[in-house]
Amino acid sequence: MRRTLVLDNGSHTIKGGFADSDTDPQVIPNTVTRTKRTKRVYVADLIDKSSDLSGLYYRSPFERGYLVRWDAEISVWDRIFSNDVLGCTPTDTHLIVSEPVFNFQPIQRTMDEILFEEYQFQSLIRTTATKLATIGAAEIIYGDTTEPDCVLVVDVGHAFTYVVPYVNGKQVSAGVRRLDIGGRILTNYLKETVSFRYWDMMDETYIMNAVKEKCCFVSQDFYRDLETARGCTGGRGIRTNPLGLEYVLPDFTHSKQGFVRGQGSDIEQLMSDTQILPLCNERFAIPEALFHPTDIGLEQGGLHETVIQAVGACPEETRGVLLSNILLVGGTAALPGLRQRLQSEVQALAQCRVLVSAPEDPVGQAWRGGQALARMGMEEAGLGDWRLTRE
Repeated sequence: MRRTLVLDNGSHTIKGGFADSDTDPQVIPNTVTRTKRTKRVYVADLIDKSSDLSGLYYRSPFERGYLVRWDAEISVWDRIFSNDVLGCTPTDTHLIVSEPVFNFQPIQRTMDEILFEEYQFQSLIRTTATKLATIGAAEIIYGDTTEPDCVLVVDVGHAFTYVVPYVNGKQVSAGVRRLDIGGRILTNYLKETVSFRYWDMMDETYIMNAVKEKCCFVSQDFYRDLETARGCTGGRGIRTNPLGLEYVLPDFTHSKQGFVRGQGSDIEQLMSDTQILPLCNERFAIPEALFHPTDIGLEQGGLHETVIQAVGACPEETRGVLLSNILLVGGTAALPGLRQRLQSEVQALAQCRVLVSAPEDPVGQAWRGGQALARMGMEEAGLGDWRLTRE
């Protein structure tokens, strides 16, 4: 029996699993990692088996959001398709895989050749993650199964943020906009900030990414929170400030990523010699770059302005519907408060009602759309008969 494998092939992680599975997709790092001290190389999820997570070197298959290092990607795919991860037999499998918006034709051709000639998949559907995210979006936006005619997908990913409008299931190419900020830039911004203020963390991408995911949030009133955080300068000031917290850096014996002080349960008792990273206004000042890119030297409008520009480039009769059907997805979309802040900022610029919706798991939304696509017909999903086959 031939099964369908769905891969949301992101630049930071790959979300993969079989369409007939009732479990959530596996989230696997899309990178080849080398440790600084032992020089050992780990492919994809094997990095989780290492205890030497300080100063990691990453080799990503993606460069500026596009898949260009095929040797690294093939190594990751080999690992993912193996029995240790997904247990996929390509010769008996149909594949649905995501690609970047406006992907280059040479990259598309190379991907097709590798998937058919090297792995020998039976058939291939290659489409964008934003398109997959719209499949089944009605339940998120409306709470029912009536698919909306217009959806504006805001995909806040690792390398970039894409704003992509869809009308009657078709991408409105004239309205696609890209903001050159994603999760990677926010992590790097956090590394630079805490390295200047506290500890040198410039080589600790793995740790600081965990700090960002566990501690950062999007402020609903930046200047109010900035005033609240004033005087939060470490020690007792951090502990008494409502926005302050202390992050216990890992010792790589009892803790591999670290944790917020007071939330380490039994591990915290075992770590007698701890290094503390104090955090206060960094928690919300770093994600603020999504709305004010000029803070980090990018001469672009913020996320809310990008949404307005994208809608403004669409047919006039669709603009109101698009603004009321904004779907927020992507790994960085999991930041607390981002949905509410985006809605309030866009509403302040719009002349009609704005509604921003987000799934409970914005990281896996594209994969779940691929799962729904595998269970329905191509025509019903708005992809026509587009499918590549090996025969």
